[in-house]
Amino acid sequence: MKSMTTVVSQLATRKGRRNILVLFRLTGAFVLLTLVFTILFHYIMALEGRHYSWVTGLYWTMVVMSTLGFGDITFFGDLGRFFSFVVLLSGTIFMLILLPFTFIQFFFLPWMEAQAAARAPRSLPPTTKGHVVLTGLGPIETSLIRKLKQSQVPYVLVVPELPDALQLHDQGYQVMLGQLDDPETYRQARADQAALVATTLADTTNTNVAFTVREISETVPIVATASRSASVDILELAGCNRVIQLAQMLGELLARRVLGRDAKSHVVGEFGDLLIA
Repeated sequence: MKSMTTVVSQLATRKGRRNILVLFRLTGAFVLLTLVFTILFHYIMALEGRHYSWVTGLYWTMVVMSTLGFGDITFFGDLGRFFSFVVLLSGTIFMLILLPFTFIQFFFLPWMEAQAAARAPRSLPPTTKGHVVLTGLGPIETSLIRKLKQSQVPYVLVVPELPDALQLHDQGYQVMLGQLDDPETYRQARADQAALVATTLADTTNTNVAFTVREISETVPIVATASRSASVDILELAGCNRVIQLAQMLGELLARRVLGRDAKSHVVGEFGDLLIA
């Protein structure tokens, strides 16, 4: 039932209305062609000295165009047989266009889009709370998702592009389709009920995310990464509760490893009193 509703909603879009218009044109051309063939059927039969009702003429036209070919009504002359060939060929070509177009555009493609929408929803259930909202998938998010699964904490990845969302869903991630700079995305992601919003994209994108989330909730914790020191204050002003500088943390960690008392060095060269290790 949900898929059928999605199919109907797809038909209400601009593309769906255009397909309906094309279908009406094809159907009109088919009806016009059927009428022309029915009239020609009566004309050629009259040349052969036979007369049939209009219902019989329409019946013969539909039988020949649909390639059923019962053979109960046939022409005797070459003109009638040639006309039968034209009707048969026209019906075959037209049905190869009309029937596949109708099935693909109005049933198969909307059904496929409905299935894709089910795999990449645009909203979370209203009862969702205590979850973590992520704005991308990288090494940091991968490690965090692993920890969240171990702690049985729900999460959702907000992905702006449908192909990427479907690919991540097939890989086993919980995804939601939405634009990162749209407040409605975080409203549908239930950011006001989330335990954390984490973004590790570019500094400008992280700032936009923080501003947008703060439009939805003033209390949800927001954690962001910064590649430059100058971006820390901007991100904090945008609403981030914690700004992490990964490069600085990595440098401090390496410095502690080098300067630690229990660290061991291996001398690889010397230049006077200078040792290279």
